[in-house]
Amino acid sequence: MLDAFLGRKGGTFAALLDAVARGCLRIGLSADHLTYAGLLVGVCGALLFYLQQGWWALLVLAASGGLDAVDGRVARLGSGPTLWGGVLDLICDRVVEAAVLLGIALPHPEWHLPALVLAATWYVNLGVFMAVGAASERHSEKIIAYPPGLLERSEGLLFALVVVAAPTWTPAAGYLYAALELVTGAQRFRFGRRALVGSSSGMAER
Repeated sequence: MLDAFLGRKGGTFAALLDAVARGCLRIGLSADHLTYAGLLVGVCGALLFYLQQGWWALLVLAASGGLDAVDGRVARLGSGPTLWGGVLDLICDRVVEAAVLLGIALPHPEWHLPALVLAATWYVNLGVFMAVGAASERHSEKIIAYPPGLLERSEGLLFALVVVAAPTWTPAAGYLYAALELVTGAQRFRFGRRALVGSSSGMAER
């Protein structure tokens, strides 16, 4: 939700991201370079969470999110997005999310259950996301169709902020995040049903 708001065309933040993307192109950085950098930086952030260096971890994670926000713009302003770039971006984002959740939860046994519940909702939401995206006949500028939903990467950063700034609220925040993941999954399921019911292609066996 916040990603869509901040990245809306014509907005100040979107213009800033475009300027950064053009700068990356001028110095020869490709979208894939930025995607790999975002992966490395994000995993470093996860390690900092594990070492309980919360504020540093949050800063590094925000940097990873910034790289993730710019890589697609570099692709679109450069030679154009590719199927592999879309797949790489999707995979790297999931690796960072999983690593950060482990980094946050592992040092705190009392957080293991909410982390497991959250991971389960991620699993379900990602299943809906991938199924609807793969079955969609629409072709977006991102190559891989992204069904709309309430939660995106920015909301994950807000969860990380709660972990750092108010750790006693972490279990409650984890359960709330999991509930919102289910809402997001339901939104994507509804979107998929509207978009795909009646379509003669991509029919799955029952």
